[in-house]
Amino acid sequence: MTLARRHPVIVISVITAVVMITGTSAWAVSYDDKASKKMLPETIVGGVPVGGLRYEGALGAVRTSIEDPLRRPINVKAGEQFATKTTAWDLGLRVDVDKAVRSAMKRSNDGNLVQRVWRRVFGGGGPNVAVAPEWGDGDVSSLLDQATKSVNLAPTNAKVDISSGWVSVVPPKTGRELDVDASRAAVVDGAKAGAPSVDLVTKTLEPQVGVAAVEKVILVRTGENMLYLYEKGRIAKSWPVATGEAKFATPPGIWRINSKLVNPTWTNPRSAWSASMPATIGPGPNNPLGTKALALNASGILIHATSDTSSIGYSASHGCIRMTEADEADLFGRVDAGTTVAIVSAGPAKPRSTKPAPAATPDAAAVTQF
Repeated sequence: MTLARRHPVIVISVITAVVMITGTSAWAVSYDDKASKKMLPETIVGGVPVGGLRYEGALGAVRTSIEDPLRRPINVKAGEQFATKTTAWDLGLRVDVDKAVRSAMKRSNDGNLVQRVWRRVFGGGGPNVAVAPEWGDGDVSSLLDQATKSVNLAPTNAKVDISSGWVSVVPPKTGRELDVDASRAAVVDGAKAGAPSVDLVTKTLEPQVGVAAVEKVILVRTGENMLYLYEKGRIAKSWPVATGEAKFATPPGIWRINSKLVNPTWTNPRSAWSASMPATIGPGPNNPLGTKALALNASGILIHATSDTSSIGYSASHGCIRMTEADEADLFGRVDAGTTVAIVSAGPAKPRSTKPAPAATPDAAAVTQF
Protein backbone atom coordinates (compact mmCIF):
# COMPACT_ATOMS: atom_id res chain seq x y z
CA MET A 1 0.00 0.00 0.00
CA THR A 2 1.40 3.39 -0.94
CA LEU A 3 2.08 6.33 1.36
CA ALA A 4 -0.58 8.40 -0.43
CA ARG A 5 -3.21 5.84 0.41
CA ARG A 6 -2.13 5.41 4.03
CA HIS A 7 -1.44 9.09 4.95
CA PRO A 8 -3.14 11.41 2.47
CA VAL A 9 -2.94 14.45 4.83
CA ILE A 10 0.82 14.17 5.28
CA VAL A 11 1.42 13.96 1.57
CA ILE A 12 -0.71 16.99 0.91
CA SER A 13 1.14 18.93 3.61
CA VAL A 14 4.55 18.05 2.22
CA ILE A 15 3.52 18.96 -1.27
CA THR A 16 2.11 22.28 -0.02
CA ALA A 17 5.30 23.03 1.94
CA VAL A 18 7.48 22.28 -1.08
CA VAL A 19 5.35 24.55 -3.24
CA MET A 20 5.45 27.32 -0.62
CA ILE A 21 9.21 27.08 -0.09
CA THR A 22 9.83 27.08 -3.81
CA GLY A 23 7.55 30.04 -4.30
CA THR A 24 9.03 31.96 -1.37
CA SER A 25 12.54 31.34 -2.59
CA ALA A 26 11.68 32.60 -6.03
CA TRP A 27 10.02 35.66 -4.52
CA ALA A 28 13.01 36.32 -2.28
CA VAL A 29 15.43 36.16 -5.20
CA SER A 30 13.26 38.45 -7.28
CA TYR A 31 12.76 40.86 -4.38
CA ASP A 32 16.48 40.95 -3.57
CA ASP A 33 17.36 41.63 -7.19
CA LYS A 34 15.04 44.61 -7.33
CA ALA A 35 15.90 45.90 -3.87
CA SER A 36 19.65 45.72 -4.53
CA LYS A 37 19.30 48.84 -6.67
CA LYS A 38 18.37 50.85 -3.57
CA MET A 39 20.08 51.73 -0.31
CA LEU A 40 19.09 49.84 2.82
CA PRO A 41 16.63 51.65 5.07
CA GLU A 42 18.35 53.96 7.57
CA THR A 43 21.48 54.30 5.38
CA ILE A 44 23.37 57.53 6.02
CA VAL A 45 26.17 59.00 3.92
CA GLY A 46 28.01 62.02 5.29
CA GLY A 47 25.15 62.77 7.65
CA VAL A 48 22.61 62.65 4.80
CA PRO A 49 19.78 60.05 5.09
CA VAL A 50 19.67 58.13 1.80
CA GLY A 51 17.78 54.94 2.84
CA GLY A 52 15.57 53.60 0.04
CA LEU A 53 17.19 55.80 -2.61
CA ARG A 54 18.76 54.49 -5.76
CA TYR A 55 22.44 55.26 -6.41
CA GLU A 56 21.74 58.33 -8.55
CA GLY A 57 19.32 59.75 -6.01
CA ALA A 58 21.69 59.15 -3.12
CA LEU A 59 24.55 60.70 -5.12
CA GLY A 60 22.54 63.83 -5.83
CA ALA A 61 21.41 64.21 -2.22
CA VAL A 62 24.92 63.90 -0.83
CA ARG A 63 26.40 66.22 -3.46
CA THR A 64 23.82 68.88 -2.69
CA SER A 65 24.58 68.70 1.01
CA ILE A 66 28.36 68.24 1.02
CA GLU A 67 29.93 69.00 -2.36
CA ASP A 68 27.90 71.97 -3.56
CA PRO A 69 28.86 74.18 -0.58
CA LEU A 70 32.51 73.63 -1.52
CA ARG A 71 31.79 75.13 -4.94
CA ARG A 72 30.14 78.32 -3.68
CA PRO A 73 32.03 81.56 -4.47
CA ILE A 74 34.39 83.00 -1.86
CA ASN A 75 35.40 86.66 -2.20
CA VAL A 76 39.07 87.05 -1.29
CA LYS A 77 40.49 90.54 -0.87
CA ALA A 78 43.42 92.47 0.56
CA GLY A 79 42.45 96.08 1.14
CA GLU A 80 41.96 97.97 -2.10
CA GLN A 81 44.95 96.34 -3.77
CA PHE A 82 43.66 92.86 -4.49
CA ALA A 83 40.30 91.15 -4.97
CA THR A 84 39.34 87.88 -6.60
CA LYS A 85 36.79 85.08 -6.41
CA THR A 86 37.49 81.44 -5.81
CA THR A 87 35.87 78.41 -4.19
CA ALA A 88 36.89 76.02 -1.47
CA TRP A 89 36.94 73.33 -4.16
CA ASP A 90 39.39 75.31 -6.31
CA LEU A 91 41.52 76.01 -3.25
CA GLY A 92 41.89 72.25 -2.78
CA LEU A 93 39.20 71.31 -0.24
CA ARG A 94 37.68 68.28 -1.97
CA VAL A 95 35.33 65.39 -1.19
CA ASP A 96 34.84 62.13 -3.11
CA VAL A 97 31.06 61.76 -3.00
CA ASP A 98 31.03 59.01 -5.64
CA LYS A 99 33.31 56.83 -3.56
CA ALA A 100 31.24 57.30 -0.40
CA VAL A 101 27.93 56.50 -2.13
CA ARG A 102 29.43 53.46 -3.85
CA SER A 103 30.66 52.23 -0.48
CA ALA A 104 27.18 52.65 1.04
CA MET A 105 25.59 50.78 -1.86
CA LYS A 106 28.08 47.92 -1.54
CA ARG A 107 27.52 47.64 2.20
CA SER A 108 23.75 47.68 1.63
CA ASN A 109 24.14 44.46 -0.38
CA ASP A 110 26.50 42.67 2.00
CA GLY A 111 25.50 39.32 3.50
CA ASN A 112 23.59 36.31 2.12
CA LEU A 113 20.13 36.30 0.55
CA VAL A 114 18.24 35.66 3.76
CA GLN A 115 20.15 38.43 5.63
CA ARG A 116 19.61 40.95 2.86
CA VAL A 117 15.91 40.21 2.51
CA TRP A 118 15.45 40.27 6.27
CA ARG A 119 17.09 43.71 6.57
CA ARG A 120 15.09 45.13 3.71
CA VAL A 121 11.76 43.70 4.88
CA PHE A 122 12.10 44.31 8.59
CA GLY A 123 14.44 47.38 8.49
CA GLY A 124 17.65 48.18 10.33
CA GLY A 125 21.24 47.51 9.47
CA GLY A 126 21.73 50.38 7.01
CA PRO A 127 25.37 51.53 6.86
CA ASN A 128 26.59 54.91 8.11
CA VAL A 129 29.39 56.14 5.83
CA ALA A 130 31.37 59.10 7.05
CA VAL A 131 32.32 61.76 4.51
CA ALA A 132 34.63 64.68 5.32
CA PRO A 133 36.28 67.15 2.91
CA GLU A 134 40.04 66.81 2.76
CA TRP A 135 42.77 69.10 1.46
CA GLY A 136 44.44 68.21 -1.80
CA ASP A 137 46.16 70.08 -4.59
CA GLY A 138 44.61 73.48 -5.11
CA ASP A 139 45.15 77.15 -5.86
CA VAL A 140 46.04 78.51 -2.41
CA SER A 141 49.70 79.15 -3.24
CA SER A 142 48.85 80.57 -6.66
CA LEU A 143 46.26 82.90 -5.14
CA LEU A 144 48.72 84.15 -2.52
CA ASP A 145 51.39 84.70 -5.19
CA GLN A 146 48.98 86.89 -7.16
CA ALA A 147 48.01 88.80 -4.02
CA THR A 148 51.66 89.33 -3.11
CA LYS A 149 52.38 90.95 -6.48
CA SER A 150 49.43 93.31 -6.06
CA VAL A 151 49.89 94.12 -2.38
CA ASN A 152 53.63 94.39 -1.77
CA LEU A 153 54.97 97.91 -1.90
CA ALA A 154 58.40 98.92 -0.61
CA PRO A 155 58.49 101.87 1.79
CA THR A 156 60.05 105.12 0.59
CA ASN A 157 62.58 106.88 2.77
CA ALA A 158 62.42 110.57 3.43
CA LYS A 159 64.96 112.26 1.20
CA VAL A 160 66.34 115.58 0.11
CA ASP A 161 65.81 116.75 -3.45
CA ILE A 162 68.41 119.29 -4.64
CA SER A 163 67.63 119.17 -8.36
CA SER A 164 66.53 122.81 -8.26
CA GLY A 165 69.72 123.96 -6.52
CA TRP A 166 67.74 124.40 -3.30
CA VAL A 167 66.44 121.93 -0.74
CA SER A 168 63.11 120.23 -1.11
CA VAL A 169 62.24 117.59 1.47
CA VAL A 170 60.42 114.58 0.05
CA PRO A 171 58.42 113.00 2.91
CA PRO A 172 58.66 109.28 3.60
CA LYS A 173 55.94 106.81 2.65
CA THR A 174 55.04 103.61 4.45
CA GLY A 175 55.02 100.38 2.49
CA ARG A 176 52.98 97.23 2.87
CA GLU A 177 53.55 93.51 2.62
CA LEU A 178 51.30 90.49 2.48
CA ASP A 179 51.68 88.30 5.56
CA VAL A 180 51.75 85.06 3.59
CA ASP A 181 51.54 82.67 6.54
CA ALA A 182 48.69 84.51 8.24
CA SER A 183 46.87 84.93 4.93
CA ARG A 184 47.21 81.24 4.13
CA ALA A 185 45.68 80.38 7.51
CA ALA A 186 42.83 82.85 6.87
CA VAL A 187 42.09 81.30 3.47
CA VAL A 188 42.18 77.74 4.79
CA ASP A 189 40.02 78.53 7.82
CA GLY A 190 37.54 80.47 5.71
CA ALA A 191 37.23 77.65 3.20
CA LYS A 192 36.66 75.09 5.96
CA ALA A 193 34.01 77.26 7.61
CA GLY A 194 32.22 77.97 4.35
CA ALA A 195 32.78 81.71 4.76
CA PRO A 196 31.48 83.85 1.88
CA SER A 197 34.52 86.16 2.09
CA VAL A 198 38.09 86.14 3.37
CA ASP A 199 40.31 89.11 4.18
CA LEU A 200 43.99 88.51 3.60
CA VAL A 201 46.43 89.79 6.21
CA THR A 202 48.81 92.62 5.40
CA LYS A 203 51.39 94.43 7.49
CA THR A 204 52.77 97.94 7.31
CA LEU A 205 56.44 98.49 6.49
CA GLU A 206 57.99 101.58 8.00
CA PRO A 207 60.69 103.46 6.08
CA GLN A 208 64.19 103.28 7.47
CA VAL A 209 64.61 107.05 7.14
CA GLY A 210 61.75 109.03 8.62
CA VAL A 211 60.97 112.70 8.36
CA ALA A 212 62.88 113.38 11.57
CA ALA A 213 66.10 112.50 9.75
CA VAL A 214 65.65 115.44 7.37
CA GLU A 215 64.01 117.86 9.78
CA LYS A 216 67.24 119.82 9.63
CA VAL A 217 69.28 120.04 6.43
CA ILE A 218 72.43 122.03 5.68
CA LEU A 219 72.67 123.35 2.12
CA VAL A 220 76.01 124.63 0.78
CA ARG A 221 75.88 126.51 -2.53
CA THR A 222 79.51 126.57 -3.62
CA GLY A 223 79.17 129.10 -6.44
CA GLU A 224 77.38 131.45 -4.11
CA ASN A 225 79.62 130.56 -1.15
CA MET A 226 76.67 130.50 1.19
CA LEU A 227 75.53 127.94 3.75
CA TYR A 228 71.82 127.62 4.57
CA LEU A 229 70.25 125.79 7.48
CA TYR A 230 66.81 124.39 6.71
CA GLU A 231 64.44 123.48 9.52
CA LYS A 232 61.24 121.60 8.65
CA GLY A 233 61.69 122.41 4.97
CA ARG A 234 62.27 126.17 5.40
CA ILE A 235 65.44 128.25 5.57
CA ALA A 236 65.99 129.10 9.24
CA LYS A 237 69.35 130.84 8.93
CA SER A 238 72.20 131.41 6.48
CA TRP A 239 75.91 132.25 6.70
CA PRO A 240 78.64 133.20 4.21
CA VAL A 241 81.35 130.55 3.83
CA ALA A 242 84.49 129.75 1.88
CA THR A 243 84.45 126.66 -0.34
CA GLY A 244 87.02 124.80 -2.43
CA GLU A 245 88.97 126.49 -5.16
CA ALA A 246 88.67 125.06 -8.67
CA LYS A 247 91.38 122.41 -8.36
CA PHE A 248 90.19 121.38 -4.88
CA ALA A 249 86.45 121.66 -5.44
CA THR A 250 84.09 120.97 -2.56
CA PRO A 251 82.39 117.70 -3.64
CA PRO A 252 78.74 118.13 -4.66
CA GLY A 253 76.19 115.60 -3.48
CA ILE A 254 74.22 114.63 -0.42
CA TRP A 255 76.31 113.82 2.63
CA ARG A 256 75.83 113.71 6.38
CA ILE A 257 77.63 114.88 9.49
CA ASN A 258 79.59 111.92 10.79
CA SER A 259 80.80 113.58 13.98
CA LYS A 260 81.05 116.86 15.85
CA LEU A 261 84.57 117.75 16.89
CA VAL A 262 85.64 120.12 19.66
CA ASN A 263 89.25 121.34 19.61
CA PRO A 264 90.15 118.98 16.75
CA THR A 265 93.68 118.03 15.73
CA TRP A 266 94.75 118.69 12.14
CA THR A 267 96.71 115.91 10.41
CA ASN A 268 98.95 116.54 7.42
CA PRO A 269 97.67 114.71 4.27
CA ARG A 270 101.20 114.70 2.81
CA SER A 271 100.05 116.55 -0.30
CA ALA A 272 102.40 118.72 -2.36
CA TRP A 273 100.98 121.91 -0.92
CA SER A 274 101.45 120.69 2.67
CA ALA A 275 104.88 119.06 2.33
CA SER A 276 106.54 121.65 4.53
CA MET A 277 103.86 121.48 7.22
CA PRO A 278 104.17 119.51 10.46
CA ALA A 279 102.65 116.05 10.72
CA THR A 280 99.92 117.30 13.05
CA ILE A 281 98.77 120.53 14.61
CA GLY A 282 97.02 120.20 17.92
CA PRO A 283 94.33 122.42 19.39
CA GLY A 284 95.28 126.04 19.81
CA PRO A 285 95.55 129.34 17.94
CA ASN A 286 97.62 127.82 15.13
CA ASN A 287 95.14 125.04 14.36
CA PRO A 288 93.50 125.72 10.97
CA LEU A 289 90.28 123.94 12.05
CA GLY A 290 89.47 126.38 14.82
CA THR A 291 87.80 125.23 17.99
CA LYS A 292 84.88 123.37 16.38
CA ALA A 293 84.38 121.32 13.26
CA LEU A 294 81.69 119.14 11.67
CA ALA A 295 83.22 116.13 9.92
CA LEU A 296 81.27 114.88 6.89
CA ASN A 297 81.22 111.38 5.47
CA ALA A 298 82.80 112.85 2.32
CA SER A 299 86.48 111.93 2.75
CA GLY A 300 88.51 114.71 4.35
CA ILE A 301 85.72 117.32 4.13
CA LEU A 302 84.71 119.34 7.18
CA ILE A 303 82.67 122.41 7.99
CA HIS A 304 85.05 124.18 10.30
CA ALA A 305 86.05 127.54 11.76
CA THR A 306 88.95 129.47 10.31
CA SER A 307 91.10 132.36 11.42
CA ASP A 308 91.53 133.34 7.76
CA THR A 309 88.31 135.34 7.69
CA SER A 310 89.32 137.10 4.48
CA SER A 311 88.64 133.85 2.62
CA ILE A 312 84.97 133.85 3.60
CA GLY A 313 82.77 134.45 0.58
CA TYR A 314 85.33 133.04 -1.85
CA SER A 315 86.32 129.73 -3.45
CA ALA A 316 89.58 129.57 -1.55
CA SER A 317 89.84 126.32 0.42
CA HIS A 318 91.22 122.91 -0.41
CA GLY A 319 87.70 121.46 -0.39
CA CYS A 320 86.42 122.15 3.11
CA ILE A 321 83.74 124.64 4.05
CA ARG A 322 85.10 127.46 6.20
CA MET A 323 83.14 129.69 8.55
CA THR A 324 84.04 132.38 11.04
CA GLU A 325 84.48 131.19 14.62
CA ALA A 326 81.21 132.82 15.68
CA ASP A 327 79.22 131.43 12.75
CA GLU A 328 80.70 127.95 13.19
CA ALA A 329 79.80 127.99 16.89
CA ASP A 330 76.25 129.07 16.02
CA LEU A 331 75.82 126.29 13.44
CA PHE A 332 77.57 123.74 15.69
CA GLY A 333 74.98 124.28 18.41
CA ARG A 334 72.05 123.90 16.03
CA VAL A 335 72.82 120.54 14.41
CA ASP A 336 73.59 116.98 15.46
CA ALA A 337 75.62 114.11 14.06
CA GLY A 338 73.60 112.49 11.29
CA THR A 339 72.30 115.78 9.90
CA THR A 340 72.07 115.78 6.10
CA VAL A 341 74.45 118.11 4.25
CA ALA A 342 73.61 118.92 0.63
CA ILE A 343 76.29 120.53 -1.54
CA VAL A 344 75.40 122.02 -4.92
CA SER A 345 77.43 123.91 -7.50
CA ALA A 346 75.08 126.88 -7.70
CA GLY A 347 76.24 129.94 -9.58
CA PRO A 348 79.75 130.82 -10.79
CA ALA A 349 82.60 130.26 -8.38
CA LYS A 350 84.07 133.40 -6.88
CA PRO A 351 87.84 132.89 -6.51
CA ARG A 352 89.74 135.12 -4.11
CA SER A 353 92.05 137.05 -6.39
CA THR A 354 92.68 140.27 -4.49
CA LYS A 355 94.23 138.61 -1.47
CA PRO A 356 95.53 135.07 -2.13
CA ALA A 357 95.80 132.77 0.85
CA PRO A 358 99.33 132.13 2.17
CA ALA A 359 100.73 128.98 0.58
CA ALA A 360 101.94 127.64 3.91
CA THR A 361 98.50 127.73 5.55
CA PRO A 362 97.18 124.17 5.88
CA ASP A 363 93.57 123.52 4.96
CA ALA A 364 90.94 121.48 6.70
CA ALA A 365 90.38 119.41 3.59
CA ALA A 366 93.68 117.76 4.41
CA VAL A 367 92.39 116.19 7.61
CA THR A 368 92.05 112.77 6.07
CA GLN A 369 91.51 110.84 9.31
CA PHE A 370 87.98 112.27 9.20
